[in-house]
Amino acid sequence: MGMFQDSVDLVQEQPTANGNAESTKPKLLASLTELQQLLRNSDTRLYWERCAEILFEHTSIKALSLWLFRIHTVIPDVSVRLGKFDSTWLARIQRWEMALRSYSSEEFQATASDDVELGLGRRDEDQPIIHMRLRLDGILLGGISLVFAPEDLPSDQDYSRLLQFIQLVVDNGLRARQLTITRQRLEQMSLIAQVSQSLNSTLELETVLRDTTEMSAMTLQAKAATLFVVDERNRELIFYMPTGTAGGMLHEMRIPQHQGVAGWVSMNRRSIIVNNVENDPRFTSLVDDTTGFKTRNILCVPLTVQGRLVGVLEVLNKEGDEDFTEEDKNWLEKVGSQAGVALENARLYQNLRNEQDRIIKAQEEVRHQLARDLHDGPAQILSLIIMNVDVARRLLERERFETVRSELDLLEDLGRQANREVRTLLFELRPIILQSRGLIPALHSYHEQLSKTLTTQVHLEVEELSFKLRDKVANNIFTILQESINNIRKHANAQNIWLRVYIDEQNLYFECEDDGKGFDVTNIRRNYDDRGSFGLLNMYERAEMLNGHLEILSPSPRLSRGTLLRGKIPLDDARQA
Repeated sequence: MGMFQDSVDLVQEQPTANGNAESTKPKLLASLTELQQLLRNSDTRLYWERCAEILFEHTSIKALSLWLFRIHTVIPDVSVRLGKFDSTWLARIQRWEMALRSYSSEEFQATASDDVELGLGRRDEDQPIIHMRLRLDGILLGGISLVFAPEDLPSDQDYSRLLQFIQLVVDNGLRARQLTITRQRLEQMSLIAQVSQSLNSTLELETVLRDTTEMSAMTLQAKAATLFVVDERNRELIFYMPTGTAGGMLHEMRIPQHQGVAGWVSMNRRSIIVNNVENDPRFTSLVDDTTGFKTRNILCVPLTVQGRLVGVLEVLNKEGDEDFTEEDKNWLEKVGSQAGVALENARLYQNLRNEQDRIIKAQEEVRHQLARDLHDGPAQILSLIIMNVDVARRLLERERFETVRSELDLLEDLGRQANREVRTLLFELRPIILQSRGLIPALHSYHEQLSKTLTTQVHLEVEELSFKLRDKVANNIFTILQESINNIRKHANAQNIWLRVYIDEQNLYFECEDDGKGFDVTNIRRNYDDRGSFGLLNMYERAEMLNGHLEILSPSPRLSRGTLLRGKIPLDDARQA
């Protein structure tokens, strides 16, 4: 009570409706005590209504408007008005409140005190209105407008006393409000720490995706959450793990990286709140149409790691028909920074495991392919040679020397054919000329080998390079072209193949084109893992290892049929230093 008693003396000098300040002291003291008790009430509006009544009772104001920002979902906005307002006063007060909400006011001039800013209305108005900004510890929490009769308007020297009196009445409420905000933020920071610990306790990609969406939806009281992973190669967003009401209905989907609210966030790398999707042109109903889930509002944030976008996280439909707030966005951005790191770590770990699996399967595939090639080629020829040697021996026993001569000629042809096929296999496994003389001579040698073994016409169009390629670049380009030709031999039924290498001022290009039947590139790439072969994936990864880019077009733009594989590598990365 001591603090109240010291401050109650302020009322002695406050202009009141009945002019008897001394008689109001006990009543004011009782009112302040009542305010303390109202702070314990969960309905804070009762406290602020009583504050307005006390100010109205103990000053000479004719009308009062008090309002506080809605700062968090657990701290609603406050708007209290007492007295009679005519339309002119109300319009002026509403203009000031709107200006204050935008943190600027051109209409009112403000003077500052420690915790409350006082702003005076225009002095040429018939009815004086005093506007005050309500601050605490430098944080703007709201405002109050006091309407006076012209004869009751406090003089300049009374402003400070009026200000202290208002502080006396509202200060504890402001502090209680700010304390609630602080507690809420501490709880959110604790939740962020828990989310971070949970996300970084595993390297399983599915667990990270599931935990991120579940925790986001639960904490923000949303009915669903969605996480999109960025597929940079295909410029798509991959939809993985929904939760809440939509869970179980949504499956993995792909959308273009620029489509929808998530696409906008992906392209602009900025968070966004859309509280009415029907009025926002960025929203697309593709997922809603597929699942039957009705989206009402969206909060969406980008997930970045060291400046690189790895995903997009969105929460949908705040419960209770509430809107998402800036506080929600700030919290989700903090979670998103943790989720982005966890997602990237899990993806790297998953890629490492997939790479190990691919290496093992690729080795098995190479062994099986080599076995097939040896069986279908040299092994068959060697069997024929053995059979013909036995025939030649019997002819010699019968002294049929002319026939033996023709058999020897046949044996020589079979031996030469077996030798060519073995050399071709050895060349494809490890072309020594590639290491000793470089890419262009190796392609000339490879072209010569292919021309002897394929019925398909192979056309070599290459430029002699004025510089030496790095060994890693030459090896990977040769392997990519070799894999492309193997695919053509197996699947394309082509009559012609073109191999090209050329350069411009900035890049080295290599191409393999055929006039065969072509294939659906998009469908093959999406279902490639199910095919049990990794040649196409390895070609893309080899190009990326060189800081290059690989594209496959089918049909080929030049021929309107077949397939064109085109690779591009920056010259600075291709040249040997």
